[in-house]
Amino acid sequence: MRALSLCCAGLACLPLAAQEANLPVIRSTAREVLLDAVVRDKKERLVRDLRPDEVTVREDGVPQKLQAFRFTDTDADEQPQPPGAAPPGAKPVTASGPALNPLHNLNVVTIVFERMGPRSRLFAQQAAAEFLANEFRANTYGGVFSLDFKLNALQPYTNNQELLRKAIARATTGNYTEFRKDSENVLNNLGVEVYLAPDQAVQGRGVLGTLGIKMVPAGGDPFQSAGAAVQGAESAGLSSDVQKALAWVVWKQMEMVNYGAGWRSLDGLLSLVEAQAALPGRKTVLLLSEGLVVPWQLENMFRAIIGAANRANVSIYCVDVTGLSTKSPGTANSDLLRTAAQISQKQSTYDQANVATNIDGEKDMGKQDETVNMSLFANPQSAMAELAESTGGFLIANTNDPTVGLRRVMEDVRGHYELSYIPSSQDYDGHFRRIEVQVKRRAVQVHTRTGYFALPLLAGEVLEPFEMAGLQALNRQPPPAAFAYRAQALPFRSTRSAVQYSIVFQVPMQNLSYREDKQTAKLRSHVSMLALVKDSDGQVAAKVSRDLANDIPADKFDAFTRGDLTFAQPLLLAPGRYTVETSVVDRESGAASVKRMALVASDRPGIGLSELVPVRRVEPFDVPVDGGRNPADPLHFAAGKVTPSLDGAYPAGSDIPLFVVVYPEPTGAPPRLTIEVLRDGKVVSQTSPDLPAPDPTGAIPLMSSIQPAPGDYEVKVTARQSASAATRMIALRVQ
Repeated sequence: MRALSLCCAGLACLPLAAQEANLPVIRSTAREVLLDAVVRDKKERLVRDLRPDEVTVREDGVPQKLQAFRFTDTDADEQPQPPGAAPPGAKPVTASGPALNPLHNLNVVTIVFERMGPRSRLFAQQAAAEFLANEFRANTYGGVFSLDFKLNALQPYTNNQELLRKAIARATTGNYTEFRKDSENVLNNLGVEVYLAPDQAVQGRGVLGTLGIKMVPAGGDPFQSAGAAVQGAESAGLSSDVQKALAWVVWKQMEMVNYGAGWRSLDGLLSLVEAQAALPGRKTVLLLSEGLVVPWQLENMFRAIIGAANRANVSIYCVDVTGLSTKSPGTANSDLLRTAAQISQKQSTYDQANVATNIDGEKDMGKQDETVNMSLFANPQSAMAELAESTGGFLIANTNDPTVGLRRVMEDVRGHYELSYIPSSQDYDGHFRRIEVQVKRRAVQVHTRTGYFALPLLAGEVLEPFEMAGLQALNRQPPPAAFAYRAQALPFRSTRSAVQYSIVFQVPMQNLSYREDKQTAKLRSHVSMLALVKDSDGQVAAKVSRDLANDIPADKFDAFTRGDLTFAQPLLLAPGRYTVETSVVDRESGAASVKRMALVASDRPGIGLSELVPVRRVEPFDVPVDGGRNPADPLHFAAGKVTPSLDGAYPAGSDIPLFVVVYPEPTGAPPRLTIEVLRDGKVVSQTSPDLPAPDPTGAIPLMSSIQPAPGDYEVKVTARQSASAATRMIALRVQ
């Protein structure tokens, strides 16, 4: 069996020039742009005989000089083999004699199954099996992934069709983890009608009609089927206030469910695409899904996937596994727009003199903008179509026989043009550069990526567009300090090869600027955070970043701004000395602040002990522990996700929760832990909690709490095992 690593480090580092002297060298560097282009005639047949003088590439309208141009035609070189004809590891047979070049003609196909229902699973299994049996060649490596709570690798890249078939069967017959929280189960049994029937207002259904919710039983995805939100509420004789409360909860539940589902899908796709940047050859992602949910709040993440795919030269092809349906996928879109229009019409009838007492009217006015925003992303097919077409692929939908479309996918993979050019503009300022490939022939269509973000490289990694603002703040002299924030690198597990940290940002929301939208009665904040970890030579060893936007209802604004925005992300560092540079940029005002701190990552033998972490809150996982906990995140443990507190000051009379992780040696006596509270160097309290058995990672996470009187304290925690000991200490103030 031949297997292909996701990293493909061994292949990626081979010099292309040494592989094939008779072909032009095509490299992808910080300056050079590599394009795959598929050209078809009006009968959808591949055009294989274009000459370089017939092709013009424009970037932002400016013609570019081609450095390389060639047509990759593996069908012309390779004799197709039936499944199982060649044993695993056999060299591919070619018509011309020599084996195919492993780099120029390598095809990497990633098959991704997003969560789906039983009928769609059968459709997806048949489509993938047909695709695998008829379209794979000896130079094609496939990987199989599932995408539900997280991206799961069911089969690493291989050209062994039997392994791929087994992975496809697991992906389409295994049990998907339930992805909705218990509090959201109402949407499993109750659908949401996203339109306002004309007769509802005159029939006096109160806020249910106002919110566009019709009480008829149904079930399923609120964007796939229209049903009832509060089944039986009216027939049960509930008061209008109760109906109003139920309706508002259901509306927010719908928004929450789609946000959660959309975030998980988009985050998994982004990780997959970014990981393929180092892969050689033609890179194709085949996404099989019932529809890609893109909540309007996550539009930037959706654009980031397109940008990452275009930078990595990954083409995404989408298959709608719902098959042929009598219901238009745009129904939810039009229903939501109709709701917004009727809300707008209804607003014009309100008596402005009595608006202070018209609660339903105020709810309507606050919901209209949300409804319009949701409608823009309510068609799950449109998101898949845009994702595919923006990356050089296409959508296969509205058919019960995807064979023809899947055959076209592999035709694109095996027969395409490879072009490269050095951009005439070397100003990497972060803006999107649009690419156009024009052909001097009539009635032909060109499929290629639409463009890329002009971003510089940082430690071999391309910056995201939002990270540019943070990098500019770090390079500014003198360092900006427009507002206060806190940042800390919390140490956790230590080994000989690496030390695990969690980089934590804590930004007081009262220090930020807000943009007010009077029509929706909301205020928006937008924050970009960036941390660069530099080694003793000043080189970037690691990067952590996050871009966060929040829409805050006006009536919640005061409470919101009394809190903090907290973000934490784990990373691994080799033992050594580092400088951590952090920046926070308020995107609404353009103001920024930066901080710098020293860090020494050291490995030590014996028992290990994490930093002692004051806890702001512990959030239960959205799913059972096995599905929600991330073993790579040291702030995750069986009870949930720890949000650290970096305040250092706490109100008197309240418990101060503390989180610590013990890393015992695998052999030796059971570990012991002591927690001491000191004031002026004297111990005022001491406890030695019983430690549970280590978890599967070998760690012992522990939650404890203290409640000292007002004053300044030090909290010291000591772990002992046999002859080894480890100690951590923090300072805090109770006032």
